[in-house]
Amino acid sequence: MVSASRRRLPVLPAASVWPAAAVVPTAGLLPDGSQPLPGSEHLRFRCNGCGDCCRQLRVALTHHELRRLSEGLGQSAATLVEWLEPAEVDMTGEPGSFVRLTGGRRLMVLAQTEGTCRLLTADQRCSAYALRPLDCRLFPFDLERDAQGRPLRLSRLDPNGCGDEQGEAAELTELAAQDAQRWSELQDYQRQLQRWNQVAAHRARSGRRLGDAADFLAFLGFARAPSQTA
Repeated sequence: MVSASRRRLPVLPAASVWPAAAVVPTAGLLPDGSQPLPGSEHLRFRCNGCGDCCRQLRVALTHHELRRLSEGLGQSAATLVEWLEPAEVDMTGEPGSFVRLTGGRRLMVLAQTEGTCRLLTADQRCSAYALRPLDCRLFPFDLERDAQGRPLRLSRLDPNGCGDEQGEAAELTELAAQDAQRWSELQDYQRQLQRWNQVAAHRARSGRRLGDAADFLAFLGFARAPSQTA
């Protein structure tokens, strides 16, 4: 079983209703500016370019992220994703991200080739860096918030060691805004999944076909590949 880069979905109000100060704190400080945010020392982390996170983690996608990749790269959505079974990936705490298809429950993730993200180049660089999913943008940071959505502490996710290189501190303001966008888009995606899964459950009860990955992508608004429409 591999891990997914998505962290557990916190029990928080939607990002759209968070107070502005909760989403955009003063860089490196708690929202009230009283003291440094616990864990803010991690903001000096600098990627060493090893590419291990592009091999060891599977990136769970939302339809928002898939659309940005598909349109930006000029590739069909179906060529950019794979569908993992629950037993293949650890998504503890996020059961709402699995879609019910004809073959069973699946998680939509960024596709790999021979254990490596298809977007990773031979020189260990992302070929879609400007379009990369929000999980990739935020890794290895994990921002914990309180019940009002205000940042509490910052942790560094480093399962196998990304080295100890340090550089100019990342902007907590930007990180918090991306984190808020990430959860907002995930919540929207899960609402779409809930609609699909409810219909799938009704189809299952009546003995009808549930729909496959191509059907689900079409449900999300992606065009079918020519071979799928023939």
